Amino acid sequence: MANQHLPSLNLIRVFEAAARCMSFRDAADELCVSPPAVSHQIRALEEYLGVVLFKRESRKVTLTAEGKRYYLHVKRGLDVIDAATLAVRKDKKKRHFVINTLPNIASLLLLPNIQEFQVRHPDLIIQIDTDTSRVDLETSEATVAVRHECGNEPGLTYHPLVKISLTPICSRGYLEQHPGLQDADFSGCRLIKISGDTYQWPRWLAEWNILPETSDELVVSTVQASIEAVKNNIGVAMGYLPTAYQFMRTDDALVLPVSNMVTRHGECFLAYRNDYIGDELVAEFHDWMVGIIDREWSDKKN
Repeated sequence: MANQHLPSLNLIRVFEAAARCMSFRDAADELCVSPPAVSHQIRALEEYLGVVLFKRESRKVTLTAEGKRYYLHVKRGLDVIDAATLAVRKDKKKRHFVINTLPNIASLLLLPNIQEFQVRHPDLIIQIDTDTSRVDLETSEATVAVRHECGNEPGLTYHPLVKISLTPICSRGYLEQHPGLQDADFSGCRLIKISGDTYQWPRWLAEWNILPETSDELVVSTVQASIEAVKNNIGVAMGYLPTAYQFMRTDDALVLPVSNMVTRHGECFLAYRNDYIGDELVAEFHDWMVGIIDREWSDKKN
């Protein structure tokens, strides 16, 4: 609902110019109207407000006390509008690049490294949105999306980024306490599971025909939380390859007890609408992502 107490912007503009110039004539010249028109507009504003804003003398005008107070408020408001208008016009000249991604990809790859891409494109406004669900790229503001598994949407293009596999991960200390883990014996172990990925452990166990004799579990919400639990010797988690290599490169205490038992768990893709086919920025972002993945998720230590 419109503000019932707001006078017309035209009256405000005329008042601001007259108060700043301290002259109806100079204000008229600035606004390209006649001095009587300015006087008429000021009179109309005074009647609307119910106060006298100017003292009118033979050859000059001065602000009354009420006029001075009102001018300070008006000037502050117009300054805010001016700054907002300038910001919108400036942003309009910039391109927005919205990346929709899985939380794990954002925290491990994008947030630590996105400045590299930003430096290449200083006028680009980059926005990173994290979401475990698949957004509708046809209707959302996202420019690109990093997705686990390829869809069959006819209006989207998918480019592969990295294949994902599964194998257990634990700390060296935990492995020393449970040496049977090297033979995939989980007796007496606590399994750390991720609430958002209920298929990881069952898929790996089914492929290798393992029935762990344990009901001891800890459920956490993120991959990072599962790794923190592993670091604290709480249990054994399911590691995502090649993501796990990034954790292992920064912490020598992490190991893969059965590194020869690896299960495919899908693939990550960069997806975007078909109308971005041939877009140089999208193509460059894809190549940059591939490079970052190769660097951060390599199984070779720096």
